[in-house]
Amino acid sequence: MPVVSNTSPILNLAIVNQLELLHRQFGEILIPNSVLDELKVGEERPGSQAIREAILSGWIKTQAVNNESLALKWIEN
Repeated sequence: MPVVSNTSPILNLAIVNQLELLHRQFGEILIPNSVLDELKVGEERPGSQAIREAILSGWIKTQAVNNESLALKWIEN
């Protein structure tokens, strides 16, 4: 079953070369476009290459947010 992630778990695990833990635990990871922007995968930063590889291999996928007001409520809490 896919899960939705924010920036921190993906970025922090990628920096310490342990991004694969998310893949093994959850399989497919969905991220909103805003998370993709925050990850800055187009730049050469710690963890960027691992995140790019996960996206290219298809287990991290971007997905548009369908209910923006609900997402904003979740962020505020």
